[in-house]
Amino acid sequence: MQILDKIQRISSPYPAGLKLLDYLKVRAARPFTPGDTQFMGRTIRYSDNIGFIHSVRELFTDETYRFQADKPNPHIIDAGANIGLSALYFKKLYPDSTVVAFEPDANIFSILEYNVSGLGGVELRRQAAWTKATKLNFYTEGSLAGSSEIDFLQKGRSIEVDAIRLRDEICKRPVDFLKIDIEGAENNVLFDIEDVLFDVKSLFFEYHSVPGKPQRLGEILEMIRCAGFRYTINGAHGPRLPFIDTVTRGFDLQLNVSCFR
Repeated sequence: MQILDKIQRISSPYPAGLKLLDYLKVRAARPFTPGDTQFMGRTIRYSDNIGFIHSVRELFTDETYRFQADKPNPHIIDAGANIGLSALYFKKLYPDSTVVAFEPDANIFSILEYNVSGLGGVELRRQAAWTKATKLNFYTEGSLAGSSEIDFLQKGRSIEVDAIRLRDEICKRPVDFLKIDIEGAENNVLFDIEDVLFDVKSLFFEYHSVPGKPQRLGEILEMIRCAGFRYTINGAHGPRLPFIDTVTRGFDLQLNVSCFR
C-alpha cells in the first residue's frame, strides 16, 4: 500500500483524495449504479461512478471552487449541492464555514445527507433554488444533470419538487461565496438576484445553453459586470465542430464562470 501511495503522490492520473485501488473499483462500476468508496477518510456514497469521478476531479484536483475568504468562518450558499462533494470541499477549505446546501432530487438528497453527516455548520434543504416559492417539474437523471429546464436523458422521468426563492436566502445575511449549478435554471435565477448581488463577495455559476431557447450569456455577463464583479470563463463544453455538429440532447454549451471583486 505504501508503494501505491508513493505512486499516487508522484503522478496521479486519477482524482486527488482517492487511493488507486478505490479509484479502480469505482471506475469499474456500471454507470448509474449506486455505490460507495473511501474518500478523505470517510465512506462516501455516490449515485453514478462517472459523475462522482468527474466531480472529485473538478473539486479536489482542479479546485474549481477555491476562493480566498477574509475571515475564518465564511458563509456559503451551495445551490445544486448534488451528493455533497462541494459541501465537503468547502468544509475542508474552511472548517468553520457555514454552508446552506440546496438539492431538490429526493434520491440524490438522501445521498447528500449521508455524505455530510457529522459535519457542523452545514444546513441541508431538499429544495430547488428558483425565482419564487413554488412547485417545479424536475427531470431526474440520476447523476449531475437533474434539471427543471431540460430532460437530459429524454426519458420523461420527472418529479414534482419544492422550490424556494434564492433571493430570500441571500437577503438573510451577507454571502462570502455563492455557488449556482442548477442545470439551466441559472438563466432565470441570476436575474432575480441581480439587486442583492452586492451582498455576495464571490460568485461561481455554471452557464448552460439549452437548444431551442434564447442564449442569455451576454445579458448575464453584463449584469455581473454592473454588479461590480470581474469574471473568468473556462471549462467549456460544447460541440467539437460547432459549425457542423447539431446538439440533439443535453446542453449545446456549458461554461464555468467565476466572479470576483
